Amino acid sequence: MELRHIQAFIAVAEELSFRRAAERLKMAQAPLSQQIKRLEREVGTQLLHRTTRQVNLTAAGSAFLHEARRAVDAVKEAPHAARLAAAGETGVLRLGVSGPTFYEVLVLMASRFRAQCPHIRLEISGPAFGGELIGQLDRDEIDACLVRLPVPGTGIVVRKITEHGMAAALPEDHRLARRRQVRIRDLLAEPIVGYPSNRGAGTVTRIHSAFLEHGSSPNIVQEAPDTHTIILMVAIGTGIGLVPVSASHLKVPGVVLVPIVDMPPLPLALAWRGDDRNPVLLTLIGMLDEVCADFVT
Repeated sequence: MELRHIQAFIAVAEELSFRRAAERLKMAQAPLSQQIKRLEREVGTQLLHRTTRQVNLTAAGSAFLHEARRAVDAVKEAPHAARLAAAGETGVLRLGVSGPTFYEVLVLMASRFRAQCPHIRLEISGPAFGGELIGQLDRDEIDACLVRLPVPGTGIVVRKITEHGMAAALPEDHRLARRRQVRIRDLLAEPIVGYPSNRGAGTVTRIHSAFLEHGSSPNIVQEAPDTHTIILMVAIGTGIGLVPVSASHLKVPGVVLVPIVDMPPLPLALAWRGDDRNPVLLTLIGMLDEVCADFVT
């Protein structure tokens, strides 16, 4: 079905005259009539009722006219839509996140992105650990993700946005709970509820490295799937937790967070595939300087 045949039908339907429609289209009546007949054969029914005196729409013609106008309008809009998509002003951005300790960065970045790009749909997936998110990047299931550094994989580009210090999540009656800060040596003998060791969590690597510098390994008595669950398990007496200070908004009765002053902070970064030329992703990447500036202290 050719667009010019649809446009010819619209002209005849609006003019209700082959002569006036032909003049409007700047063509002869005979080829116009042939175009309409061909269109009717393709549609499979009569669209116009013709007499020697007048032209009227059939019921099928009225229904077809409505959809034909929409189709022509869509074709007219298509180049503009294509240019917007190529410029990264429309489309879909799939963003993976790890968990609640990322929420401050996620909300600020997503809010800024939506304000500047209101016609882009932002799809957020998670929670998942860093290694799992990188796997999703490799499989093209997401366009970018917020992760803790370091991350595994090759061909991945990362841009650090901010960093979070570490805190000990302690029962409120713990011997260290009233301190303003603690050190790693204060925690060496403590039973610890840790993050999963087999899911590519960058936080696990950082914690083990920090303890090894003190000639020890963390005394992991149990693993939990996420930060919120770690804090809950601290509340019921399983052990202490080592979590980012950005988890302070997760209020659990009976648990306090005390900063660990000599544990290196956890970098938080945006990661994406280096060969991904998605214009929408490039728009987000172009905003990162502004996002990072929001976290400069």
